[in-house]
Amino acid sequence: MEIKKMIIKLNPKFYSKEAVWEALKDFENVCEGKILNDGMDVELIPKEDIKNLKEEFCNYVLGLSKNKMFI
Repeated sequence: MEIKKMIIKLNPKFYSKEAVWEALKDFENVCEGKILNDGMDVELIPKEDIKNLKEEFCNYVLGLSKNKMFI
């Protein structure tokens, strides 16, 4: 089974760039990732076939973003 990279376009109104960086570090065991441009486009390359990786990553980043608002 071929594992392909995915591009996620995050809305900066809901997601912080700092939270994306933190999530990329936290997810390094399951995927490689990077922010592609000054916007919020994120590339994820799974290290294995993981169901719903895109959704799980987005939820995680959203949680981190919201938590930082309250700290």
